[in-house]
Amino acid sequence: MDLELYRRRAQLYVSESNFERHRHMAGLKPSLDLAPLYTKYADLFTPDSIKELLLQHRDAAPNEEKRLRFLLAFAVDTAVDTSVREEDEQLARLKSTATVDFRGQEISFHSAAVKLANDPEREARHEAYEGRRSVIRDSNGLRLERVKKLHARARELTGRSYTELYQFLFKVNFELLGRQLENFLGASESYYTSRLDRFAKAHLDVGAADIAAWDTMFLFRGTVYDKFFPEGRLLSILKRTLLGMGVDLKKLKNLTIDGADRPNKSPQAHCTPVSVPDKVYLLLRPQGGLTDCLSLFHEVGHALHYCFTSQREEFEYKYLGDYAVTETYAFLFQYFTLNDDWCWDFLKIPAESDFLEFNQLRKLYMLRRYAAKFLFESKLHSGECYDVAELEQSYQRSLENALHVPADPTAALYDLDDAFYGTHFLRAWIFEAELRQIINSRFGKRWYSRPAAGEFLKGLWAFGHRYSVEELGQQIRLSELNMSPITQELR
Repeated sequence: MDLELYRRRAQLYVSESNFERHRHMAGLKPSLDLAPLYTKYADLFTPDSIKELLLQHRDAAPNEEKRLRFLLAFAVDTAVDTSVREEDEQLARLKSTATVDFRGQEISFHSAAVKLANDPEREARHEAYEGRRSVIRDSNGLRLERVKKLHARARELTGRSYTELYQFLFKVNFELLGRQLENFLGASESYYTSRLDRFAKAHLDVGAADIAAWDTMFLFRGTVYDKFFPEGRLLSILKRTLLGMGVDLKKLKNLTIDGADRPNKSPQAHCTPVSVPDKVYLLLRPQGGLTDCLSLFHEVGHALHYCFTSQREEFEYKYLGDYAVTETYAFLFQYFTLNDDWCWDFLKIPAESDFLEFNQLRKLYMLRRYAAKFLFESKLHSGECYDVAELEQSYQRSLENALHVPADPTAALYDLDDAFYGTHFLRAWIFEAELRQIINSRFGKRWYSRPAAGEFLKGLWAFGHRYSVEELGQQIRLSELNMSPITQELR
């Protein structure tokens, strides 16, 4: 195999497919047409190509091992995903065309989710929940067949089970991560349960024991705090925050900010790296509200990481690698909303507001939820059980033990991230708390007003994905990645 030719073609495929996704999400193109691109670059993902990459990786010198592992992950991921393209297309059609009976009228499956998050009337949320649940339940047979295909294809291509494959590709010990997460669930239990009960009473008028499955999205949506996040101010707040760090969005010629309002444009902010670092797109459609602010700042963290990646880095370190790294930078910006100084300086949230405590609970809910999902997915991807009823019970038990709110068992296969992507989020949450602690100690809590802090981050962003979060932690603090900083937040 000519590795340099392979890398050039791989970069073209990634750039072209990302641009196709961007156009679709921007509302510039009604359909997402990736099949022609896969056909054009099919030689990159054949069993023979993957076998050759496995051999090259096995014989690689230590300084080349990581690049080849990232390249192998790219090829295997795409090949495995392609094996379930037919199922994915059916499921996508189902979600986009399915309707739910809501109070005598037909609404879309996605509109029912919006009602779950935003409708203050509890019975209305219940109706929307039951309608969505029936659609999800009817697709579970297809979802199970999809999982079986993923497992079989992973073993066919690499000789490894699905779980073994991603432990190898990520170079992460899932068993150790699972123990860390179980310990964290125990350490954060009392903080979580006491705040859950308090905010359930404040926002739902029921105690934690009486929360229903159709209440959870509305509770953590935090609509009562939307007054602090008006639509017209979010982009201005973002720009002023970055200026204090020495980053002027207007001068970033490699960043295209698309703020136009189109009917079919994604309502959420989204970052798409088309040519790193030369062409990065940031889609914005600010509508106001807490979740809109969190999404906007999260995606800006991704965008800055890609925009400031060094031009000298190799293809694998620009586009591929440990995605926990870019998620770390995204969380770092998203969690300005946990900094009381920033919240006062930019949002004028008064000290007597309980917003910061609510937002800390919201973050903890998400972290505990992903921890529970990982523990369930470890069972699912062991490949030892394909009984839907047993899997649903395992999913429900795992989530309810962690979250203390009802979990819908029928969502076990719907609420699933392929390729253990949730582990990237979990490791990013862990490292972000440590990185934020380091930045605070070096530059102060108002580090967002210090250009030196911006230079520090630019130095990290320049590496792209060259280093994993574990390696970055060792370089910055000379210690292993651990849960201590994120646990200390709760004190």
